[in-house]
Amino acid sequence: MSRRWTRRWATLAIALALALAWAVPLLWVVSSTFKPQHEIVGPERRWLPASPTLEHWRNIADPQGRAVDVGRAFVNSVVVALISTFSTLATSSLAAYAFARLRFRGREALFGVLLATMMIPNEVILVPLFLQFHRLELLNSYAALILPHAISVLGVFLLRQFMLGIPSDLIDAAAIDGAGPFRIYRHVVLPLTRPAMATLSVFAFLGSWNDFLWPLIVVNTPDKQTLPLALITFRSAYQMLDYGTVLAATLVAVAPPLLFFMFAQRYVIAGISRTGLKG
Repeated sequence: MSRRWTRRWATLAIALALALAWAVPLLWVVSSTFKPQHEIVGPERRWLPASPTLEHWRNIADPQGRAVDVGRAFVNSVVVALISTFSTLATSSLAAYAFARLRFRGREALFGVLLATMMIPNEVILVPLFLQFHRLELLNSYAALILPHAISVLGVFLLRQFMLGIPSDLIDAAAIDGAGPFRIYRHVVLPLTRPAMATLSVFAFLGSWNDFLWPLIVVNTPDKQTLPLALITFRSAYQMLDYGTVLAATLVAVAPPLLFFMFAQRYVIAGISRTGLKG
């Protein structure tokens, strides 16, 4: 019994240390966004602001004639990330249902080819993808930012593994009652796939939200910039001297995916534990 309690307290202590190591820098960033400049760096720096100020957040809200508008970039990122996430959920769930529950010739071979594409680095397809969007005249548009994230091979694999675990009796009962393949997908399979869908939504949202290289290539006007791209320009505009404003912009970029994950974490844990991704 004493050994069990010792292991439990040791595990708790390690978990607490890891949590503090992750949370302390984030809390410092939050605190610094309300400090004057001399309280962030220099001999007067401190943890909590002695003279709280909203100047840094006003700099974020008002571009003051600069080429980058963090507020507009934030809206762009939210729109692109949400549409990309819903598109990924729709396409991946339909493809996964076909590979998991529909019988057709060449299903396993086609699924193997699909998985093989996961071995191709994204950098390899950047030039062909750019040329394709150039021919379609979609450069510098929301479509160019969204479409590459609208399909996820990882999402197809994850949802297929989950759907294979759904009891066949449920699907057979629905078929006996006269439900067609799409109705079974809509009313039987999708409600049971919520944990895996939540897991995929987090992956898709983070992948779209944090994407920097593709927007850098296809976007050439400030009004279409996403937040990661705008932050680079924003940091250059302030020459890294106004740390409070730069940290406020960083917090704007970090908060949405963090809140999104916190909201979906219990579904993510359930989804990973039931899709074969847990080690």
